[in-house]
Amino acid sequence: MAVVKRRLDICGRERIWEYVVEAAGRQYRVEARQIGRGAPAFRCSCGISLQENPVADSLACPDGFSGPCTHIREAQRELAMTQRAAANMLP
Repeated sequence: MAVVKRRLDICGRERIWEYVVEAAGRQYRVEARQIGRGAPAFRCSCGISLQENPVADSLACPDGFSGPCTHIREAQRELAMTQRAAANMLP
């Protein structure tokens, strides 16, 4: 999975990553938005969103499903690997 787009504002406070995840022959777009050093919020084109606030997550999934979709989990893994690699590159 490749990062389609990455945006960083001029002051470095907001980061947005966009991923394209392929599953069952379909493509889903996952956006990760991080402000400052906070946890990133994820939004998937399948309709699931994962915010920093767990209460908001349960409200985003009205059918009682708690947690991210498989597309968001894949983007979370990719983002975590990227952040670990970047941390290892720093002196």
